[in-house]
Amino acid sequence: MASVTPIFDKPLVSIIILNWNGWKDTLECLRSVQKINYPNFRILVVDNGSSDESVTQIRHAFPDVELLETGKNLGYAGGNNAGIAHALSEQPAFILLLNNDTIVDPDILTAFVDAASSCPATGIFGAKSYYYSKPDIIWTLGGKWDSSTSEIMFICQGEHDSAVSCVPPFEVEYVIGCALFCRVDMIQKIGMMEESFFLNFEEMDWCYQARTAGYSSYAVPDAKLWHKVSVSFGGAESPLWNYFMTRNELLWARRHLSLRERMRVAKKILRRWLPGFSIGEPGQHGLAQRLYWETTRYVREINRRRHQPYYQAQFYGVMDYVCRRFGDCPSSIRKKLIAKPDEIAS
Repeated sequence: MASVTPIFDKPLVSIIILNWNGWKDTLECLRSVQKINYPNFRILVVDNGSSDESVTQIRHAFPDVELLETGKNLGYAGGNNAGIAHALSEQPAFILLLNNDTIVDPDILTAFVDAASSCPATGIFGAKSYYYSKPDIIWTLGGKWDSSTSEIMFICQGEHDSAVSCVPPFEVEYVIGCALFCRVDMIQKIGMMEESFFLNFEEMDWCYQARTAGYSSYAVPDAKLWHKVSVSFGGAESPLWNYFMTRNELLWARRHLSLRERMRVAKKILRRWLPGFSIGEPGQHGLAQRLYWETTRYVREINRRRHQPYYQAQFYGVMDYVCRRFGDCPSSIRKKLIAKPDEIAS
C-alpha cells in the first residue's frame, strides 16, 4: 500500500482515485499524488470495470499502490462508494475523492487538513481547480444553484488566478467532485453518495445532504489542482453526458427543491429540447401564410432533432426520469447516443 512514511500526529488521509478506461490519465495523476508532501496518507485506486488494459498498466507502473477492482462500471457514486467502504478499514480521519484526470499541487493535503482544523463545522472541502490546458485560468472554486435562472453557477470560472489569490477558505453551496475532501465522521452520519445518479449531480446531492445534517461545504483556494474536464465522456457536448445531466438534474431537483422550483427546472429543460416558434412581424404576407410556413419549419426542425444524438439524449433523459429508471444509462439508449462529430449540436 503506497504512502509516505507516517507521522502519526497528523491525521490519516485516504486518497481514492477512480479509474474507468483511463489508465494514461490515472498514471499521470498518480505521479503527481506521489509528490504530495503531507506526511500521512494512503492511495487507493478503484478500477470501475475497465475494459481496456487499465489494471495491467496501473499495476505495472505503480506496484505498491493498492488497486481495488469493482468488476463492473458502478458510476462515479458507486465506484467511489466502493472505495470509501474499503478505505474505512484503515480508520482515516479524512477521505479525498480525486478524479483520475487531475494533477495535484504537492501542498493540496496540507491545505485541506489546515482548513478542516480551522473550520470544525465543515464536512466537505473543495479545491481550486484550474484548466489543465490553461494552467493559470480557474475552472471553478465550487458551485451554487442560481434559483433565478435554474442553472448551476461555477464560482470564479474563467478568472485569472491573480484575481483570487490569498483568499481564505469560504463557504459554498457545493463542492465539485473532481477533488472532494471530507470528514469520515460526516460520512458515518449521513451515509455515502446516492448511487441512483450514477454520474453527475451526486456530489451536489451529497453536499446538500450534508448541509441538512449540519455540515457546511467550503472552498479551499490553497488546495490546487489542474483538471482535464470531462475527458471520459467527451466533454460537455457529449450526448451521453447530456443524458445524465438532463435526467439527474430532474432527480436532484426532486430531492432538494420546492415544487415551484422543480417546475422551473422542467420548463427550462423542455425549452432546450423544443425549437422556438415565431410567426414573425406582419408584412407583405398574411397571418395564415406566415403561420403555415412557421408550423412547417417547426415540424421539420422537431423531426431533425429526433434523429440527433444531442437532442435524443435530452429526450431519453426526461423519459427515464419520468419512468424512474436511474443508475447507468441503458445499453440500448447508450448505443443510440454514440454521435458522429457533425451530429453534435453546437
